Amino acid sequence: MFCRFIDTAEYVAEHLTQKLGKGTTVACVTGMLPPSERVARITELADADGPVVLVATDCLSEGVNLQDQFQAVVHYDLAWNPTRHEQREGRVDRFGQQRDVVRAITLYGQDNRIDGIVLDVLLRKHEAIRKATGVSVPVPDNSDAVLEALMEGLILRGSDHRQDTLDIEYDAKAADLDREWRSAAEREKASRTKFAQRAIHPNEVADEVAEIRANLGTHAEVRAFTERALQALKATLKTTPRGFSVGTSPLPGGLLDALPAGRETQLSFVSDFPVAKGENVLHRTDAAVEAIASYVLESALDPALPAEARPARRCAVVRTTAVDTRTTLLLVRYRFHLALPSRAGERTAVAEDVATLGFTSRDGVLSWLQPDEVSALLDAPPSANVHDPRQYLTSALSQLAQVQAQLDAHGQALAEKLRASHRRVRAASGDVMRGLGVRAESPPDVLGVYVFVPVLKG
Repeated sequence: MFCRFIDTAEYVAEHLTQKLGKGTTVACVTGMLPPSERVARITELADADGPVVLVATDCLSEGVNLQDQFQAVVHYDLAWNPTRHEQREGRVDRFGQQRDVVRAITLYGQDNRIDGIVLDVLLRKHEAIRKATGVSVPVPDNSDAVLEALMEGLILRGSDHRQDTLDIEYDAKAADLDREWRSAAEREKASRTKFAQRAIHPNEVADEVAEIRANLGTHAEVRAFTERALQALKATLKTTPRGFSVGTSPLPGGLLDALPAGRETQLSFVSDFPVAKGENVLHRTDAAVEAIASYVLESALDPALPAEARPARRCAVVRTTAVDTRTTLLLVRYRFHLALPSRAGERTAVAEDVATLGFTSRDGVLSWLQPDEVSALLDAPPSANVHDPRQYLTSALSQLAQVQAQLDAHGQALAEKLRASHRRVRAASGDVMRGLGVRAESPPDVLGVYVFVPVLKG
């Protein structure tokens, strides 16, 4: 509940405490408190049992996130500037709010002429201008003095004012404010139009966006990876309405140290936004997901770790019905050096990409798999045990020198693809880039070798 004055906020909080009783926690935050105490008081509300009410002045209308604790905003006092109402509501109705509905309630007196002026001239006019122009702008800077003088006049005149003089003055000043406000909105609209990017056509970069999204992985793939990695580390997953939770006690120390602060005892994952305080979202950019992914990769590269602390392996042999001849998959990391010309001179950058390449081996002849064939093998289930995997791995590793030329060729193809992608995006924005260079570093890094062997007949 937002109030304009400190005395009002304290008065409202005192009376709400009396009226709502012991089952509801009421707190008051005003500019009389230093910032650290304001945050502490809000934190206390988050830990309270039962309903909570926060009464505050506009010291909390900016820079404070309240979406975790609250789902409604009450404007006890009307602000003269409508953008102040938007800022108040934006503390609760913002990214991360888990409720489907956030209510905003404005209190005003029907017999209060000042409230009527604020509603008619400010709030409703602001909404009408926003709908007409598509731009939300504050009240013009020099209009506050006009409005204050008008309101002071109403207070001094009282209710027995002369209808002719007051209404003429009110109408004239309201019309002046309306013209000035609409002019400011049109200027803002023109300013945004000036910097609008019309040169880029979405359909021309759609392929680039689709490819990037495919490479980043879907939410389902991120969830599957996270679940498998935690289960491989002996953690027990518990299903929740929006995802799952897991206790962190079985996790190795290296992973625990990399997790975000506050996750020492339990991790809670949700499938998608919004995310409450203390939760993690199953997206690849989430801090906890990044920590798990980094640990899985780094532990696979560290042979000194015990087997139970390494959920991934750089080598494996799988006997499966998904293949009818011996098939090898290689996990390969490529690095590219980019030379980007600019007005200030040439800039250099480094890019990385990971590819999974596969080939079959029959009588010493290698045949390379198509991308869809490789993708199908990534989910191939094992069908039987492998009694002597070393012979298959030794054979596969001995073939690395033989496939080096193919790996380099694939790297050159990726470099050319990266160069073409840069040029297409630049051309779509009207910026023709000449002299762009992309070079693949050779040899690429073979991070993993995985051999799939067919099930023995009979």
